[in-house]
Amino acid sequence: MRILISMMLIIILNSSYSLAEPLPRPWAHHNQENYEAGVTTDNPFTGKYSAYIRSREVEGNTMGTLWQAIKPRPDWFGERVRMTLYMKTLGVKDAVGLFMRVSTYGGLINYDYMYDRVVHGDTDWHKQMIVLDIPRDTSLIDFGVWIIGKGEVQVDEFRFDVVDNKLRVTGSSEKIEFSQPENLDFEGYTEVEKNRN
Repeated sequence: MRILISMMLIIILNSSYSLAEPLPRPWAHHNQENYEAGVTTDNPFTGKYSAYIRSREVEGNTMGTLWQAIKPRPDWFGERVRMTLYMKTLGVKDAVGLFMRVSTYGGLINYDYMYDRVVHGDTDWHKQMIVLDIPRDTSLIDFGVWIIGKGEVQVDEFRFDVVDNKLRVTGSSEKIEFSQPENLDFEGYTEVEKNRN
């Protein structure tokens, strides 16, 4: 499941999407065929509105997301940042989670897709968080909520705070080593890779 969630989020975040109505800008919604998203006045955590993403008639491992991409604030560079929000679920058959991905110019990616602590079933409003380091060469931060399969998730009160380095990072890091597209014809499939499969 961990690999499936990671691959689906990478595809979603790098594919085309449309801004959903009636979501406020700059929120985006992916997979409108299988999921609807918007804002609602139905029992928000605070204020008048919260956002939701809910399944239509879906089968199997279909995924929907509600997300946005931002440039990092200058005071976040070199700091540890905690993203918190409040979440409520209804009839989630497979899984719901948050995500945050920090991309740098140098090829480092810090990410947490929350696949080690997914939410299922029905839950009342509860706080969730992701904690990641923001390197000095950060170029982009993607964040939001995802759902796989049937159900609904409602979110409210996203917040970002610089925190002490004593607070443990919740995600992982990966270094992208390729500086240009490579092996585009797949002829570089080696004997070592064949033996792994």
